[in-house]
Amino acid sequence: MNPHKSLTLKNHVNSSFRDGIFTNANVGMAESYFIAFMLALGLSEVSAGLSIILAQFIGTLSQILLLRPSLSIPSLRKRLLIYLPLQALAFVPLIIMGIERSATPMLMMIFLGFYWFNLLSLNPPWWRLMGHTIPRSYRLRFFSYRNLLTQFAVFIGLGLSGVVLYLAKPEGHELAAFMGIFFIGFLFKVFSWFEIKYRHRDFVVPDGEENYLSFREFLKGLKNTEQGKLITFLFFFYVTVHSSASYFNPYMLGPLGFNYIQFMVVVGVSYFGRVIGSRVMQKKARPHQMNQILFIVTLCIALNPLLWAVSRNYSWILFIEFWSGLNWAGLELATSLLFYQRIKDRDRTSIMTYISFIQVGGMALGCSIGALFLHFLPTVPDKFLALFLFSSCFRLLGFIFSPHFKYRKEMPQLWANVRGPGRWFGNFFDRGK
Repeated sequence: MNPHKSLTLKNHVNSSFRDGIFTNANVGMAESYFIAFMLALGLSEVSAGLSIILAQFIGTLSQILLLRPSLSIPSLRKRLLIYLPLQALAFVPLIIMGIERSATPMLMMIFLGFYWFNLLSLNPPWWRLMGHTIPRSYRLRFFSYRNLLTQFAVFIGLGLSGVVLYLAKPEGHELAAFMGIFFIGFLFKVFSWFEIKYRHRDFVVPDGEENYLSFREFLKGLKNTEQGKLITFLFFFYVTVHSSASYFNPYMLGPLGFNYIQFMVVVGVSYFGRVIGSRVMQKKARPHQMNQILFIVTLCIALNPLLWAVSRNYSWILFIEFWSGLNWAGLELATSLLFYQRIKDRDRTSIMTYISFIQVGGMALGCSIGALFLHFLPTVPDKFLALFLFSSCFRLLGFIFSPHFKYRKEMPQLWANVRGPGRWFGNFFDRGK
């Protein structure tokens, strides 16, 4: 460790809290409204949903291509100082498009791809920096409190942008509001840069501590392993899920005609479901239960589009999104723990980059399938509902034929746990081994 002499651990921790608030306020205020911005510029619902996912794919692909040069920078803090200002600059072309009042799906994919490349490149060095500079005895308290602050920041950002856009649209100032929001997002990234530069401790990774794995070596290491089966399942699962999930936000702002307040509340409720789900899982679930949790939440997620097709009632949609958030929290916790248990620390940056690429690749393929489905159904009265029904069948097929065979081995235990609600909760959240 090579901390700046003038910095104390208290400075470092407080700076990490402020950095988390800036970062996640930007998520709620700007990132959550990228699709709304594209619709306001005149792009179709399909183009908006497809552009977001393909931009993330471009970002992960770029991250892979530049992974080796990134790992060659020994200072974790310097990596953050490179990617933060680049991510801030990604807002500039968005503001220019707002001024010009025009955009194309290709331009949006390129600029948002640049944005996501820098965002994804920030995560590995940040987590490693915190792991090396925050004492082990303090980490649980640190991450719990920081997580609470960042969740609050997302909600505040969502609410502020939703209210501003709701008030600006009737006055004809919708695009001006978006430009103001993106400028604030730019400032948030600049504030984060100053926090990292002047208030964070540094850590230089010793030679040999981080190992670069090529994509071919990564794939070769997955053959006939449980991790390989899990990654294969997640790829196909994301293909089936994003055949419709990428179009739900455009569906709300387009065919359903939700205003920005209604949209903000739905997104906020979904995120709130993730927060509640994460809290419950973190307190109750145990490592040996991750396969059971993964089985249950993926089945529930597979059935979600059927619930979307039941009714357009706003209260019903709020319930569905809260329920969806609970299930996605379980999926994120289960997959992250299963991966964490099986990956060496020195290989973590390379492997998690490749896993992210595979998952986003599945999202891009699924989103493309959904776009083709919508394109070839021009005469169906409500093609979005048809897409949701198709997606649910597609998801169930992917679920049934999952290569993650442990799911099937878990069935006897699952049936034993569902013989009564009280007994199920008692068994499933048992505090045993």
